[in-house]
Amino acid sequence: MQPKLEKVPQIATSSIFVKREITPYMDYPWHYHPEFEIIFVEKSYGVRLMGNHIGHFSDGDLMFISPNLPHVWRNDSDFYQDRDDRWVDVYVIQFREDALSKGFFDLPEFTYIKKLFILGQQGMLITGKDHKKISDLIKKVYNSSGIERLTVFLSTLRAIASIQEYSLLSSAGYANTINYIDTERITKVMNYLMENYTEEIHLDKVADLVNLNKSSFCRYFKTRTKKTYSQFLNEIRIAHACKLLISGDKRISQICYATGYNNISHFNRQFKLITGFTAKEYAKQYFLHSYPNRTDS
Repeated sequence: MQPKLEKVPQIATSSIFVKREITPYMDYPWHYHPEFEIIFVEKSYGVRLMGNHIGHFSDGDLMFISPNLPHVWRNDSDFYQDRDDRWVDVYVIQFREDALSKGFFDLPEFTYIKKLFILGQQGMLITGKDHKKISDLIKKVYNSSGIERLTVFLSTLRAIASIQEYSLLSSAGYANTINYIDTERITKVMNYLMENYTEEIHLDKVADLVNLNKSSFCRYFKTRTKKTYSQFLNEIRIAHACKLLISGDKRISQICYATGYNNISHFNRQFKLITGFTAKEYAKQYFLHSYPNRTDS
């Protein structure tokens, strides 16, 4: 899957690029870049794509990503409806391996950082007891400058490299499969799917976007994503369905139609195939995990 190359601004007064974005919605395209990236989503929710991983995200999403791993966060549709109660608050730190000087991270003292860089090739989702400590450090990096910023930045890397609770999202080696020539073509498909997955999508319409017939498009898509077109689209939809189930304000039949399905039986089959649970079981598992002492039905 070939994303758009993002060019990260180079700032003469800093070795690392740090920003905080407070916006109505996330408008990043499917992209990659040669920098490492630490992302903390203070406030937002929707669907996250990371290499060949598809999942939903919400407030507190915290990730470490190594270079050239394609990714995008896409908000749910209600963020694009000009609502005052929906907005995005995201902290981002980006840096190159030679940001502090060539060979800096090759020093023996930074062996643990080099291991982190390898894990980041799959996209590291940070969870557990160290989550708050690391998110606070990221904010401190943003709010500091000069030598203090570099010191806190290195402390942040050390904290991430020391965690025990995390998930690796994408398949190993995915970051090295980019075909730079085909970037615009697959990005057009990705953007269309991310913008329309809650609606009925016709295969011939998607194939037309890249001037291919349906059978050629399906082969093309499988070659680049390592997934069939229908598998990819179903995973996006079911990720959104999981989020709607967790919110608890819609019935399963409503969620079926809100995620682009027009058949409840097909929705149930796909949900079980992708998550390993029925929709009802998934909601129950989340409820018991989040509220273990509740006994009401």
